[in-house]
Amino acid sequence: MTSAPKENATLAGVMPSGLLIDLDGTVLPENNRPTSRVIDAIKSASRIIPTAVASGRVQDDVGHFARLFGLTGPQVSENGATLIDPITGSAINRHILERPMAEQVVSDLRQASSRVLVCDSGRFIDNPDDIKDWQITIIMAKFDNESEAREWTNKYHADSVSVYATVDNLGEWYVDVTQAGVDKATGARDFAKVVGVDPSELMVIGDGWNDVPMFKIAGTAIAMEDASTTLLELATARTLSIDHDGAALAIEKYVLNR
Repeated sequence: MTSAPKENATLAGVMPSGLLIDLDGTVLPENNRPTSRVIDAIKSASRIIPTAVASGRVQDDVGHFARLFGLTGPQVSENGATLIDPITGSAINRHILERPMAEQVVSDLRQASSRVLVCDSGRFIDNPDDIKDWQITIIMAKFDNESEAREWTNKYHADSVSVYATVDNLGEWYVDVTQAGVDKATGARDFAKVVGVDPSELMVIGDGWNDVPMFKIAGTAIAMEDASTTLLELATARTLSIDHDGAALAIEKYVLNR
């Protein structure tokens, strides 16, 4: 690992008080099967400090992988819009889009993208015609390439919604829309409040554009080596790629070997 210029207490020898880990591109490869080394590292970390997944994926996916990692505390799903209990599958906290804005965004994206999905009252819905409650935490639209997805990040004013271009572990690009001001930093703060730590005492690991907000508030931010330039510049330190169990290496170095 090579350290970035950002100063950090954890790297100086202080144990982080909590750990948040992104999924796609960080611990989940294309086949959605994390390696045994990654699983063991996350399980071991959770015995020492509060540990959670922090992902753009919907709550059912996050709950599934949290249980695979042996995690029982609150987990961050939908880019910070929902904090869940992975054991019961219920929401601890939700940040819901106002219905008029949700309806507008769904309509706009249906015309522009090849697929629109939402999470409505905790239910994953892959056909917007099936939306019933309009208690939507996240809207996800699939695009053919990065440039198209990134173009949509500037379509709405930041006071209206939060918009991120994301890429999954299959290399497919999406636009993720949540309530204005809601992002992974929101989820990190919600997590930190529930487990009783300060966000500045968190260690986070990620690789994507949607990880930028939580990198900005965490005391220790570890970027995968193939992360975007922006994330690498924000990082406290860098680790190897997912193909080389980079997340496990970071956990072993900064949590387990203290």
